[in-house]
Amino acid sequence: EKLYETYPMDFILHSNHQVNDVEIFLPEYFAGKSQKEYNRVYYEELLKTVQLYKHYSVLGHIDGFNRYDPKGECPLEDFEDIVYEILKIVIADHKGIEVNTANVRYHLKNTTPCKGILKMYKELGGEILTIGSDSPAPGQLGFNIAQSQEMLKDLGFEYFCTFEKMKPIFHKL
Repeated sequence: EKLYETYPMDFILHSNHQVNDVEIFLPEYFAGKSQKEYNRVYYEELLKTVQLYKHYSVLGHIDGFNRYDPKGECPLEDFEDIVYEILKIVIADHKGIEVNTANVRYHLKNTTPCKGILKMYKELGGEILTIGSDSPAPGQLGFNIAQSQEMLKDLGFEYFCTFEKMKPIFHKL
């Protein structure tokens, strides 16, 4: 809150990398829990954050958790109810979601978020999308953006957004 009030922002990506003060990519996060349990706890935490914090532009890495899951991607059906609630809040708050292209670099089977989440977002009336390449190195900047734009068009989306002064600017896909 202090940072938001202190600096003029154009864009804030809201993502969750911890649950109960444990980083979601560390082995201790997974220890002693079933895949369904640790996924559900992650999504419940994400739900709490969108209920409480409103100063962001888009929710990022919604199921980016899959990149760290030692058991592979967990079926959306196992936590579809929570994702539905998260997306309803995001849309009601006039926020968006990020499509992250790093899934290709991490050899994930699905997009990030998965197509099921993207379809749910569209069906609920979501329109604000950003596309991020999650680039830890300069050579990866803009990675797979064009392919992601095509995938979004195939799912029926018409626009992606950039932001200025926390307001979305829509660009035709």
